[in-house]
Amino acid sequence: MRRYRSTGLLVVLLLAGAFIGGVLGKLFVDYLPFLALSQTVGLTPTTINLSVVEITFGLGLHFSVAGAIGLLLGYLLYRQL
Repeated sequence: MRRYRSTGLLVVLLLAGAFIGGVLGKLFVDYLPFLALSQTVGLTPTTINLSVVEITFGLGLHFSVAGAIGLLLGYLLYRQL
């Protein structure tokens, strides 16, 4: 019997796993230095000025080993539900 699992739950567990992994990575970086390995990717901020309103768009993602481990654990938790 296949259980219904929502995509929203997957997103929440992945975000929570990445957040918790990042926090734990910062806490334990003195003991496990490889957790600090990271890469930042994204778009530089771009501003559109329309005289009345000014809008700035930008996006940046910071990937780390600890965050990737958290993502993996979040996914495994999702699979167990």
